Amino acid sequence: MKDNKKLLIFTILFLPALALSSVAQPLPQRPELIRDTDVAEGKEDTDVAKPKEYNPLQGEKSYKIGNFYYKKKNYIAAIDRYLEALEYNPKLTDAHKALAKAYEKLARDYEKKGEIDKAIDTYEEFISNNPESSKSSEFRTKLAKLKQKQS
Repeated sequence: MKDNKKLLIFTILFLPALALSSVAQPLPQRPELIRDTDVAEGKEDTDVAKPKEYNPLQGEKSYKIGNFYYKKKNYIAAIDRYLEALEYNPKLTDAHKALAKAYEKLARDYEKKGEIDKAIDTYEEFISNNPESSKSSEFRTKLAKLKQKQS
């Protein structure tokens, strides 16, 4: 009989609480996403690249990453990193030399693949961006040969 009383008390006191907890409660509302209204409304131009501040450590880091890509024969990524290194430190002579090598390798690879137009564009891009470079005259010679080959 005592067990029945305990069961009855348990049923009266705790069963309704258990039933209520198992009822599906509404999920809390998710907050709305916060958006950048200037960008969303077209007031801010996101394509404008901000000029990099002089930072020789970051320039050296970008240069070393460029060397990594260069060794992996990913010349496009290497060029991007060398250009970034020069943005951080324009006087980084190692980056200038490496950049010329990367452009040369990239143009040579395009030529080997038969993509003469891309090779020409690569040489022209280097010459226009680095007219004072010692490699520019060599690249002009190669450019003239490629243009003859293309005709």
